[in-house]
Amino acid sequence: MKVKGRRLKLAGAALLVQFYVVWALGFANYVPQLYNFKVLQASASLLVVGLLLMLSGYIKDVARQVVADKYFRSLMIIYFAAVYYITYSAVMMYYQLNIGVSLDTATFMQSFASATLYHRLFDSFEAPTYFYNHASLILFMVYPLYLTYPSIATLVTVEVALATLPAIPLYKLGLRLFGDRRCALLTALAYLLFPWITTYLVGPFEVVILTAPFFALALYNLYMGNRLGYWLSLTLMMTTIEFAPILGFFIGLYVLATRFDWLKAKGRIALGLETLAFSLAWLFGDFLLVYYFSRGAINIFQNVWGSALSGPLISITDPIGNAIFHFTTHVGSGPSSSHNVAPSLSSVLESLVNNVRDWASTRRSKAPSS
Repeated sequence: MKVKGRRLKLAGAALLVQFYVVWALGFANYVPQLYNFKVLQASASLLVVGLLLMLSGYIKDVARQVVADKYFRSLMIIYFAAVYYITYSAVMMYYQLNIGVSLDTATFMQSFASATLYHRLFDSFEAPTYFYNHASLILFMVYPLYLTYPSIATLVTVEVALATLPAIPLYKLGLRLFGDRRCALLTALAYLLFPWITTYLVGPFEVVILTAPFFALALYNLYMGNRLGYWLSLTLMMTTIEFAPILGFFIGLYVLATRFDWLKAKGRIALGLETLAFSLAWLFGDFLLVYYFSRGAINIFQNVWGSALSGPLISITDPIGNAIFHFTTHVGSGPSSSHNVAPSLSSVLESLVNNVRDWASTRRSKAPSS
């Protein structure tokens, strides 16, 4: 059975990867015949089949629990009813031409159309690419799911299903923590019926909404001792929006401060530090991604509205972004580019130190004298 399960997962992984290979070859015009809506739609459908194959073991476990546990069965009925109600409400808002819902949601639909038909990477009327403003790599995951049947209903269904998904594993977590099925049901419903889920999802499609479910799944896997699931959930959370790594910092600190049955002290410290380092690296990567696609026009820290950290962070990171992308330009410009590496890196460090020093001196000058 284990061998059969592994084969199913390998087959599913192959079907998952094939879409991105087909799309990339067609998008880059290496194989123009592949850049066709029908071909991409068929490939996206195979991706969904592959995803189901990879999750087949988990789906079987859920089906068995539905039959054996009446409380879990009640949860699943409430879950599907909630997904239907929220999806229907959001779609109606779109068709009633609610300006906020229609405009924001149409941005993503146009982005996906541009990636399918016009050799443009998630282009829309708002920006030449979605990555101009936000580091939301999760679009690459949502895109093929949407492409199976492009419509507002498909897009909203994907969003709502993902956002409400943690309610199912949270039942298992509640059962482990409390040892009572009724308490487990309340644990799952506490997430599913939380006002943020039932009200905000009725608005426009937003990738930031998908941060919460992967955050919840990361904590679930952390408590259940599933290291692979923890890192997978954490990585997916990081791909949603450029500020998701800040939540990763808090998870890392939480790991350092909390005892877990499956982790010894050294393992807990190692996992906490790894989480902090991973979050920091991802935050820096998000900064570079947006800085590159916006050609330096957008710094992700300028979206920290109302924060006293926004100014210092921008003044520190802008010189780094400029130095790195000036360096990449010099590398491709000629054989003498290797001589520019040391000055570029030194200028980054010098600018970083100067900005920190200026910010610290400004803070001291503003501090009230005793």
